Amino acid sequence: MGAALATSVAAALVGCSSGDPLGADSGAPADTTSITIGSQGFAESEILAQIYGQVLAANGYTVDYNPGIGSREAFIPGLQDGSIDMIPEYSGNLLQFLDSSATASTSEEIKEALPTALEPEGLTVLDAAPAENADSLVVTPEFAAANNLVTIADLAPIASTITLGANTEFQIRPYGESGLESVYGVTGYTFKAIDDFGGPGTLSDLLSGAIQVADIYTTTPSIKQNNLVILEDPENLIAAQNVVPLLNSDFSSDKLAALLNPVSAKLTTDGVLDLNEQSNSDAKPSPEKLATEWLTANGFL
Repeated sequence: MGAALATSVAAALVGCSSGDPLGADSGAPADTTSITIGSQGFAESEILAQIYGQVLAANGYTVDYNPGIGSREAFIPGLQDGSIDMIPEYSGNLLQFLDSSATASTSEEIKEALPTALEPEGLTVLDAAPAENADSLVVTPEFAAANNLVTIADLAPIASTITLGANTEFQIRPYGESGLESVYGVTGYTFKAIDDFGGPGTLSDLLSGAIQVADIYTTTPSIKQNNLVILEDPENLIAAQNVVPLLNSDFSSDKLAALLNPVSAKLTTDGVLDLNEQSNSDAKPSPEKLATEWLTANGFL
């Protein structure tokens, strides 16, 4: 199975090399025994894509992977035109992307609101996992101590003196520029776009002082490794972000749900953090290898 999966990944990468990250032929008729699973440009997304994909491959599906697609602005249209059939997503950000006026913030509220937002787009989700990976605003312990920072609101008095680093799209997200100002009174900061999903570039700038605040996902190992301080969000500006498989509605089926819902049920935040830590280790195991080991340990392979 490993060789077949590697071949599928290679084929997907060849498709991406054309310059279109969603370069599959969307005109082909749908075949529910074949599936193309996309992932965003960071390790966790690729690992989750492999976890879901390997279960399907073990149960008769032909699975191709299309990694490194990027943000929702790219993969939502890809799901709609059939370039990809499924992608691991995060519930709260997905809802807010589809409905900027959405006020749901807890996992249960988002679960109830998502179907209404997804239906007009021709999309659907399977069961969400307990695992969460939310955006978080982090600072170094030294900066937190020097400025008495505990919550996001504590940034307000010093906002004009700080630089916040995050992906480009952060500023237009509900928890970005408008949300920080309306909910916490944080306005006037300098924004630096660092498009690595809170990765090494963001961390380097934070530790060097080039930025003072960073948007880093909560399951990123660098938070723990560097004793970074996550600023508390008492007003729930940043919604719950449960891992959830997002699909084109035409591709969804009872069979797919029966195979993948039990997998999602086993995915925990600590488990995903562990996978990320392994991915970030000196050995740097591949997403494929990490997924195989996790699925085997949890009885799916």
